[in-house]
Amino acid sequence: MDKVNASAKGYQAKEHVLILTPFKESAHYIERYFDALNRLTYPHHLISLGFLVSDSRDGTVEKLQSHANLVSSQQEPWEKFHRISIFQKDFAFELASNEERHKFEVQIKRRQIMAKSRNTLLSATLTEEIAWVLWLDGDVVDYPPTLLEELISMDKDVLAPNCFWHSYNEEGGYDKNNWQETSESWEFQQTLQEEDVLVEGYPQLETHRKLMIDMRYENNQTDLFYAVPLDAVGGTCTLVKAKVHRDGVIFPPFPYHHQLETEGMAKMAKALGYEIWGLPNYLVYHLI
Repeated sequence: MDKVNASAKGYQAKEHVLILTPFKESAHYIERYFDALNRLTYPHHLISLGFLVSDSRDGTVEKLQSHANLVSSQQEPWEKFHRISIFQKDFAFELASNEERHKFEVQIKRRQIMAKSRNTLLSATLTEEIAWVLWLDGDVVDYPPTLLEELISMDKDVLAPNCFWHSYNEEGGYDKNNWQETSESWEFQQTLQEEDVLVEGYPQLETHRKLMIDMRYENNQTDLFYAVPLDAVGGTCTLVKAKVHRDGVIFPPFPYHHQLETEGMAKMAKALGYEIWGLPNYLVYHLI
């Protein structure tokens, strides 16, 4: 495993990418999800796909399997993905509606389950040839076909583009879990108990962090690949060097420096000396 390198050369060095997506009640997203994947210009034979479906009654597993079979059977050999793995694990966590998942009251439990889901998927799919891991939400379906080449070329340990939503005439920031600490946020954390957990984007809990969704074109920076250091990332679209995970960085389902899941993962990576970066001007889009 130590011989697997992740570098800016990417496909030129035949570096394998593992795209991982947890799904829950997501049957209606899957066709658009695969349409976007198929447009990726990174050589498909260097891409493996891993999916974990949990607590779904809408036919997500069946539709996912159907699309995976279709992709495998209809593509030319050079277009086929290296491997497609589908797993199912229920966590007995159900919400009444899609809107309910964003309510403040359910965030800690929801993020704990998401952390367990990501860890399960990672442990089942991180094979020895993998150099890069892209965590991609199932409802992120609009991004550049050159996404992998462009993110890999930055050669960062952990790198997140800015995730927005858009309609036919509007757009706005979506992923509030990409952020920087501030002097005010550090000061606020001194008042917390060790087991307290912070989540972003809720008026009930002002954390005083600086969100990457508010950094787009900041200080007249318009370069698409302008990078900023971050202290945490979300999971909508985040590229991680596989060695970061192999060194023991997981998605904590327990409070780690007051964070769970993806933000906890970033805190853990930083504790091991890895750097976290964001691209505030490089956008991917999440369905709303």
